[in-house]
Amino acid sequence: MCDSLLTELTRLREKQRQNTEIMLRLVNSVGAALEDSLGEPTTPQVPHSSLEDIMPQLVQQHKTYHAALSKMTKSVDRVFLDATPPVFMCRPLRKEDRGLVDQMVGQHLYRRGRTRTAVKLVQEAGLCSSALNLQAHEALARVHEVIAAASKKRDLGPARAWAAEHREGLKHVGSNLEFKLARLQFVKLVAGDGSQGKRAEEDAKEEEEETPLGCEGEASTHQDDLAISFAREHLAPFAVEGGGNAEEVRKLMGSLLYAGRLDRSPYKRYLAPRLWADAMEALHTEGCRMLGLPVESSLSVCYRASLHAMGPLAKMRQVVLNSKGDWEALEELPGGSEWGRDSSLRFHSVFSCPVTREQASRANPPMVLKCGHVICRNSLNRLLKPQTAGGRASQGQHRFKCFICPVEQTLQDAQQIYF
Repeated sequence: MCDSLLTELTRLREKQRQNTEIMLRLVNSVGAALEDSLGEPTTPQVPHSSLEDIMPQLVQQHKTYHAALSKMTKSVDRVFLDATPPVFMCRPLRKEDRGLVDQMVGQHLYRRGRTRTAVKLVQEAGLCSSALNLQAHEALARVHEVIAAASKKRDLGPARAWAAEHREGLKHVGSNLEFKLARLQFVKLVAGDGSQGKRAEEDAKEEEEETPLGCEGEASTHQDDLAISFAREHLAPFAVEGGGNAEEVRKLMGSLLYAGRLDRSPYKRYLAPRLWADAMEALHTEGCRMLGLPVESSLSVCYRASLHAMGPLAKMRQVVLNSKGDWEALEELPGGSEWGRDSSLRFHSVFSCPVTREQASRANPPMVLKCGHVICRNSLNRLLKPQTAGGRASQGQHRFKCFICPVEQTLQDAQQIYF
């Protein structure tokens, strides 16, 4: 919704720059004309016009820029005022919907670390702890603490400890998070960051004791030794051929030639803030995947979607009212809503099973498997029936292969999707 405003603001800034240059030139010409009128000598190399010629140009230039500025303010009003529908256009919440809204708010508060507020909401709204999935959200709060430590303090210790704790799960989903964190830690050592943790400090003290005073050559190798020691222990496992990181590890080892001056080397790209941002985003994403939670809270998704949908909804409501229709009695909207360029805001209200082509329903809901494919529950039950014949074991203990890919999983791995 704001893309057009950003484009218009960029054009306005360019006009402002041009206007400033032109106005300064005209003001200088006015000064030169005044000097001429007073009979004072001026620089003969700089031609200038009379005041009668300059003042109209100055006024016209001011009007031109003021018109562009007024157009921008009208565009802002149109987007943020005219596009905002009145509150009474929304339908009153049903009793069952109020519980879902309270649940969404509670989950969002837990995800943001607002535990005290979330607990108060749970008590006053009478929410069920199991519905909020409190254990998973509290674990996600720990992930956020890890991210905060890495982002604000550049302390990668908690993040690397979390990745090591979930190493098997990360490998199972094909995550490269542990290597990204190890790469950041190695680059810190090569760049000369002194906050390398307890072990690095102890190693540094031992090196200082062994290094005689005045031996600058030996002292300068201390930084390299720390980086090499770290690489042998933590980067070597990623250097296996075919692992996907071998080439990157070789480049990292090449950066050792520029230890302490990495910002002035061909390897300065390793200092780019993008690598930190990428690692922190991966940490959040993989943390959500490990805990079975969506990457973004439902409340945040609803808020972002509403920014795009409120304008079209207001127009639809007006059309319905003009045609003497009942807006609150509508079972479906008379038109669609565009979500702009945000590809994450793509929703489906109807799902057909790719196996049986049956349309999903409350009795036959869609189920997302561990591999990411989605099938209806009836198709999932068909996969389990041959294995549970004769009552040899329960369905939840049997392993089966997805219809679409050969990934093995159990019924407990499948989760229901709610549209």
